[in-house]
Amino acid sequence: MNEITALVDRYLAQMAENNVHMMTPAAVPPEMLDPSIAPDSDWKGWKPAPSVVNDHDLDQLEHDIGYALPPSYRTFLKHKHFYSLLMDDDAVWFPAHVPDKNLTFLREYVFEYMDPELIIGRGYIYFADLTDHGALCFDTSRRDENGECPVIFLDHESLEEVYLYASNFTDLLTGDAETATRFYERLNEEQDR
Repeated sequence: MNEITALVDRYLAQMAENNVHMMTPAAVPPEMLDPSIAPDSDWKGWKPAPSVVNDHDLDQLEHDIGYALPPSYRTFLKHKHFYSLLMDDDAVWFPAHVPDKNLTFLREYVFEYMDPELIIGRGYIYFADLTDHGALCFDTSRRDENGECPVIFLDHESLEEVYLYASNFTDLLTGDAETATRFYERLNEEQDR
């Protein structure tokens, strides 16, 4: 099993074991509906499901955005669908990844949220949030020999400033509970200079 899929499975298993974030007010597709979780008002239980996304879907998305996704992120998108993914670094917020071969959530992040010219126009692929402070993006201009990209942070207040958050997507997924704290401390030190 790939490191990415093992990490995702571990996080989803921890969430299910603790029944954390396994409910949503959104419409839940039948393959993700979890009847073992009692509904609460409009909230319904969900469970992860195998991804319906394949290489062709991802190739089409890459063609449309004009940049290749890192291989590790492609693996991530092809592995499981979920409404939330609570990781050790709980400051990282992924959008819901529900069955949708068009990957509408990612298209919205890339083309509709914030200012696309300052994001995708600079070769950044916006794919997650760092709490409500800013965007996490792949910097496609700095790929390693395996096609992986650094994960950068763009503050919602100033999209011009770019800060390294993780050296690649795998490092992002393996962050610990203090990763965001250390990042914000480093960011504050840089801004005080």
